[in-house]
Amino acid sequence: MKPMALISGLALTLAATVAQSEGWTVTDLGAVDERPECMRLAEATIDAYRASYGGDGFTGRSEWTIGGYDLRGEVVDALIICPIEAGVVAPFLIVFNSDSDNDARETVADRLSDIWDQQVAGTYAPPGGASK
Repeated sequence: MKPMALISGLALTLAATVAQSEGWTVTDLGAVDERPECMRLAEATIDAYRASYGGDGFTGRSEWTIGGYDLRGEVVDALIICPIEAGVVAPFLIVFNSDSDNDARETVADRLSDIWDQQVAGTYAPPGGASK
């Protein structure tokens, strides 16, 4: 019995350590007119991130989400979600890391958010670069 109690205690300690090392960052990305546009912007954001910062992972898609997996090794993943709230598409970004490097997760989240903002600015910029 004593070895089983020791093994159980070690398993609980390891589980607690793993849970403490994981982290999430959630970012509100504003609003977009239509879900297809949100999905296009989301995919362009993940593609631009990979082009700028690398990441050999893959991109997953559903009807209203785009996932960028393995954005920093195999430990940082991102999901851009395009839900419709009160008739408006209200996208948000979730970045998750499974290691203890929360600063790296925050950096990935900041980079993705900045790229999203650039994608949106390019899409909704006045024609010819003119300002109002």
